[in-house]
Amino acid sequence: MKDQSSLDVKVMIKGYALALIAIMVWTGFILISRAGALASLSLPDMMIVRFGTAFVLFFPFIWIHRKVIFQWRMIAVGAIGGLAYSLSVFNGFQYAPATHAALLLPGLMPIMIAVLAYFLAGERHSRFAWMGIGISSLGILALLLETLLSGVSYWLGDISFVVACLFWGIFTVLLRRWKFAPWHATLGVITVTTLLYTPYYFTQMSNAFHGVSYSMIGLQAFYQAVMAIAVQFVCYGKAVHILGATKMGALMAIVPLLASMFAVPLFGEQITVGLIIALVCISVGTIVGSVLPIKRPLLKI
Repeated sequence: MKDQSSLDVKVMIKGYALALIAIMVWTGFILISRAGALASLSLPDMMIVRFGTAFVLFFPFIWIHRKVIFQWRMIAVGAIGGLAYSLSVFNGFQYAPATHAALLLPGLMPIMIAVLAYFLAGERHSRFAWMGIGISSLGILALLLETLLSGVSYWLGDISFVVACLFWGIFTVLLRRWKFAPWHATLGVITVTTLLYTPYYFTQMSNAFHGVSYSMIGLQAFYQAVMAIAVQFVCYGKAVHILGATKMGALMAIVPLLASMFAVPLFGEQITVGLIIALVCISVGTIVGSVLPIKRPLLKI
């Protein structure tokens, strides 16, 4: 029993370490993506830089695991967690500031994941988890309400971020329910998105990378393809398997603290009342929902 307990502790420590890496990379993804949008990198260009580069880099592994990748469940996971999510999130970066992305993306994800995990994966959450979700929801609603009342065009980006959270929640729950290995899921997302999106990108080639510096293209290619896909997807996937979808979703709400802290000085973004309320609520919701006990998931096979 003692050896088993020690093993469980080590596994949980590993899960939290992987979650921390995913959190750090996701924070960088928000900042780097917003920098690309401000540098006039269009949505089609960001998509092809992210997935085209990754497809070229990891093609040998894609070929080796092609039998696992080309099955209908993997195609569904790849289309949702890759194509649908990325189109939504990159469209959001075109219109909304990084502080909004930092709050909405990881802040709304625990809510989406918890609800979807309840219905699709059979996870049962404690009252603390639901309390945390409720508190975070109040902050998100405050931010969205402020955006709608302000009359600025941010609402286009905010809605895109909300839709992106829905797709990521579905992806997370399906990833756990269908028990795909994180590495296989990563390759599947890269392959499916690249094959589905590339034909459309060929129609946009006349305006490709117009006015964008080579250094920015290189930065986006490295971070989006290597860090945000390979490193983040694998760490996120493994953490989900160890900690559960709801716990991981709650931990991702730490990202707003980090991303907002850097976005304000880097991009000169303003701190508003709605942002402060959202940040406080999401932080408190994270503590309540993640630190306090959450029941272990019961999976449907």
